[in-house]
Amino acid sequence: MDDYRVPTDEQETVIQFDRNGTVCHVYTTDLTVMTKLDKKYKRVKQDYVNRKPIAAYYEFDKRLLSFRSKVMKKNLSDEEKKKAREQLAKNRKMKGK
Repeated sequence: MDDYRVPTDEQETVIQFDRNGTVCHVYTTDLTVMTKLDKKYKRVKQDYVNRKPIAAYYEFDKRLLSFRSKVMKKNLSDEEKKKAREQLAKNRKMKGK
């Protein structure tokens, strides 16, 4: 029990906001979601087990939350794929400097 983690099938993310409010509250135990949210927002609160965070709370403006109507699939030509690979390699090289 020293290295407790929430089992994958029990990890959850709860998004809560009310119609007239402006703040969106997010609670998550999903490490992938935490990583994404940490890049954009500051954690408001954390829950710990054995001094390790297992859950995080976030708050941000409700207007920043959006819902997509469908998943878009890009159909790139071989030339477009090649250009994208070259641009990505260039960006990674620049970031490493």
